[in-house]
Order: sequence, then C-alpha cells, then structure tokens
Amino acid sequence: MTQIHRSHAGELLLQERRNTPKEVMDGIPHYIASDMPQQHADFFAGLSYLPLATLDQQGRPWVSLLVTASEGDPSLGIRQDGRSTTDIVAETSPYDPFARALRQAAMPADQRRLFAGVGIDFNNRRRNKIAGAIDEASVEESGKLRLRLISDQHLGNCPKYITVRALRHVQRTAELAHDSFDTGTGALPVDAKAVVGQSSTVFLATKYTAADDTADTQTDMGVNHRGGAPGFTRLYEERDGEKVTTFLVMPDHSGNRFYQSLGNIETDPQVGLVFPDFTTGHVLYVTGEAENLLDQDAEALMPRVSLLTRIKVSGAVLVKNGLNLELASAEQFSPYNPPTRHLRRELDQMGHAPVAQDSSAGITATLVSAQTLSDSIKTFNFKLSSPVNAPLPGGFGVFDFSGILDAGYSHMNEANPQLVNEDYVRTWTLSGSAEFDAQSNVFRPTDHVSITVKRKLGGLLSNVLHDNAGKLITHNLPVAFKGTGAGFTCFSQPSDGAAPSVPSQMLWLAGGVGVTPFMAMWDGILEVARAHPSQIATDIVLLFSGRDDDINVLKRFQDKRGSLPYHVKLHIGAFQSGKGGAIAVQSARDGLRQTYPDGALGMHERRMEVSDIRSVARLHDREVFMCGPDALMTWCEATLTELGVEEARRHRESFVF
Repeated sequence: MTQIHRSHAGELLLQERRNTPKEVMDGIPHYIASDMPQQHADFFAGLSYLPLATLDQQGRPWVSLLVTASEGDPSLGIRQDGRSTTDIVAETSPYDPFARALRQAAMPADQRRLFAGVGIDFNNRRRNKIAGAIDEASVEESGKLRLRLISDQHLGNCPKYITVRALRHVQRTAELAHDSFDTGTGALPVDAKAVVGQSSTVFLATKYTAADDTADTQTDMGVNHRGGAPGFTRLYEERDGEKVTTFLVMPDHSGNRFYQSLGNIETDPQVGLVFPDFTTGHVLYVTGEAENLLDQDAEALMPRVSLLTRIKVSGAVLVKNGLNLELASAEQFSPYNPPTRHLRRELDQMGHAPVAQDSSAGITATLVSAQTLSDSIKTFNFKLSSPVNAPLPGGFGVFDFSGILDAGYSHMNEANPQLVNEDYVRTWTLSGSAEFDAQSNVFRPTDHVSITVKRKLGGLLSNVLHDNAGKLITHNLPVAFKGTGAGFTCFSQPSDGAAPSVPSQMLWLAGGVGVTPFMAMWDGILEVARAHPSQIATDIVLLFSGRDDDINVLKRFQDKRGSLPYHVKLHIGAFQSGKGGAIAVQSARDGLRQTYPDGALGMHERRMEVSDIRSVARLHDREVFMCGPDALMTWCEATLTELGVEEARRHRESFVF
C-alpha cells in the first residue's frame, strides 16, 4: 500500500547530510495528516489570501498569491465541503501564470492535476501547508478562479521568518510588464530585479515524481514560505554574448529539518516562486531549475552559508499592480531573521570577500592580551597558530567562535531568536598594521593580529569578548581564524615592486569604533614612511565623533607617533557628545588634551557640523575616507555633496559583511 507521507530519497539525503535526528526522521509521516484537521479547516476558511501552486503543460511549477476576500465581491472565499474537499473562489490578474496554467488543456484522465499551497496569516505568523489534486477548475477572462481541491496532505508549520503585516483589499488595474511564460528566457528586467531586492516574503513551489505506481511514496507538490530580511534572496547574472542568464540564490534558514522543499529539488529541479510587493502591488512570478549547494560549495557562492538553493531562471512574468492587496500597517520583520548574506561576487565588488589562508590544518587565534580604551571599547590581541599574509592596513580578519560557543541545533528560541541561525563567525577590522619589509616592499606575514571592539547592547560576540577576556587568556582557548581581506584602505600596492603609496592629502571621517581602520592605516603609514623616508608624504586631517569617553581611542594615534617623519602630518579634530557622568566626560577631555601637548588636536564639546568639514584646508584636493555608524556616514555623504566634493574622491566602509 502506498504510504504517501513517507520521506522520499531526496528528503532522506538532506536529512542525513544535515544530521536530522533519527527520531525526527521516523516521526515525519505522523506529522502529516491525510484528512484536514478541523482547526486547519477553520483557519483556511478565515483567510483573505492564499498562496497556491500547480503545474503547467510542461511540468513547470507556478505559484500565485490568490485573493480570497473582498467587500466588493462576496462570492470570494474558502469553504470546506467535507474533510478533504475545499472550494475556493479567488481573484488574481488575467496574466497570472497560475491562472494561465489552469487554462491549458485538461489533464489526461489517468493523471491528477496537482496543487499545493500554504495557508498563511500575516497578522499572527500562523501557517499550515496543504497539498493534493485539483478536482475542478475554471478561470474567467478577468482572472477570477473557481477551484475544487481534494487534499490529502496537511501539515502545520512554525512561525519563524514570517513578516507581520496587516493587508486589505484594494482594486488595482493589472499591467503586464514582462512575460516569458511561453518564450522561456532567463533575463529579468530592472523592475523585476527591484521586486526581488525588496522582498522579505517569497513562496517556493516544488514537486516530486514517484518512480512508478508501486513506489512507497506518491507524486505530489509542495509550497513553502521563505522569509528573511528584505533582499535575503540574492540575484546575479551570467552573460554569453547577447544571452543573459539570471540566477536567484536563497540561503536556507534553520527550520524543522524535514527538508521537504529542498528534498524535492534533489529529485526534480523544476521550481516556481512568487515575489509579492505589498507596497506597490507588483508581483513577480518565476519558474526555473534549482539545485542545492552544501558546505564548501555553498560557502564558495555565499560566504558564511552552509546550505543554499540556486535557481536558474527559465521563465518569468512581472505584473505591475497585479496584487489586489495593500498594506494596512507597518511591516514587522521576524526577530528570527538572520543578517542578509551576500554573494561572494558582491563581496568581491565591495572588497570584502575574505581570502582563505593556505593551511590544511586550519589556523587558530588565541587571545593573549586586552587593553581598555574606553568604558565600551577594548583592543584584543591574538596570537595565530601560523603566520598569515597581512592585508593592506585597513583590512579585516574573520574569526569563528563556534568551536567554543555553539550549543547545537535549536528549532525555536523565544528568549534569543538570533541564536537559532547564529554561526558565531564575525568579521572585524584589524586595528594594527603588520611590520613593513623595506627590502621586499611588502607588509610581512604576521602571527599577531589585533581587533578593537565596541561592546554592543545585545551583541553576542562583543559581550563574550568584553566579559570573558580574562578567561579566554587564562585558559588559552583558541578560535578558528578563517582568513583576511582588504577592501577599505588608503594604500595602493604598485605592481612594479615599489613601496605602497597613499594619497598626498586625505580627510578621515570616523565615528565611534569606526576609527579602527584608521588606526591600522596610521600604523602602516608610519611603517612605510620610516622605511622609505623620501618616498611617502601625506597630510591627513582626522575628524572623529565619539560619545563620552570613547574619545580616548584617539590616544592610540599619539602613542604611535613618536618622532614623526617631517613629510607625514596628522591633525585631529575630536567631537565629544556626552550622555554619561559629567566627571567622566570631563576627565576624558582632560586626559586627551594632555596626550596631545603639541597642538595637533582640536577638542570640541559638541557634534560635528558642516562648518567643520568646510573649514578643512584644501578640502576639494583630498581623498576622503569614511567609517562609522550609518547615521553619521549618511550625514557625511550629504555634507560632502553639499560642499561639492567629488564622489570619485569618497571612500566609504560598510559593515554588510
């Protein structure tokens, strides 16, 4: 007898590779009900929208977001007729590929027209999956649908990654903006890419075809919700002459470990996706061929991801104003959403892709000392198990604390949702420079690295370091050091073997711990200048904004000055805003003034202003480097634009990696 809910070969493969416990694997058939539970029936009956998928004549999945309630059309709705029969009257646009697939020739008498869906309530993050066959279907020219569904699979799902939003019906006039339903092209227009880039909600349709009638599993479909931060689905293109192929990349977020959708992909690569834009009403429908990448293959495409799905687009339909729903509230993103992961090619373009160290045994970093710079900022000094090639000053290192912190899989964690997808990997700017070799004109390989870290409220790793530095030092606990990289630096490395060079005039704009790359750049400038006194000359103005005693980080620049080469100049403007105790704030100012007795420091008890940047000598001749909190960087960009500083002279660090 066919056991339709038994996991098939594709699901079992991923369950085994991802270490799904045997008791979970054995229990999966019992979680899936053949008859619709009454609570599911009541849930579906109350929905005003429903993601639903079917196959077209070519066997391609297409998934839609149907509207099932409207004050203007009381005939719309979802009604139960028996334990496994569901009648649906819904509206969509006439261009919807789901509706177009239903208009195609009827299925042969010996075949079922499959469907799958996932009932979802964005108000409370509740969702239930449903699958089976379409018994009856009719589609009007307007896009109005009438369906009778016979379902034989029902499964409740967890609320993770669902964006909370209130939606209401709105009548729109649909416009077909892009259509490759029949032509099967893989290129997407700019407007379609924009829909992908804003989406925090995607629905994924997959299918499984049993080998034959005697198989112990049944041919079926599945639809699942995929959610994350806006833009969690990444997109890239490959070009071959005039031909453009589009790929979508979706990282897998920690779930129930059933791997039903990804398991289907292991056996049949054809998938469908729908990207709804609830702000504009635009809808992007996609079909394509998918593959799952695991471990090193996944890491090669998207660093810090061990499982992802890549979809090669083979058809797409973009319908502007195609969704008769609009937002009736602000959106609340799930607290379980992990940070957006970027493709390696994106990180390469930003200069943030890490370079793995060449060591088969792996390199570790052991904390050997720590220095307090302010109440919330410390420098942590690590010794590496093997020397690494140093990046240009301003570069970063990648640290993996999973070996000492990872407690294993957790399905839910209401107390700390971010821990569910936590990989315990962090990328920090290296706040010091390696020694410079005057003979080879390169920064020497080093087995010591330093990072300067600000304690972040609610931040996991920053608090681990600040609170446990003593224990880490005492017990010599090593963490994995995964590599280095350099994207934000004032140095240029000539290809002719000459010494690295820097711009002759620079403006450095920094806020808080954003000063760390400038610490390394300053160290590097002094290293090169002392090795080649006649080859490097630069005039630097550093404007730093910090709260309370964070201005103490500026002592680091004076500590390194020593006897400055005459052709290297540094003037610092410090801007202190205070929220802490008046005594501590005053003490920080007094200590900083004593550190800089030679007039190289200007101290201001206020925020940075436009006039401070305007007054920088030869402003328009300087290369400008910026690093700090987003709000400060946005203000700096606007100010530089206002003052007419060329965009080509601006260099901004980002922390997307």
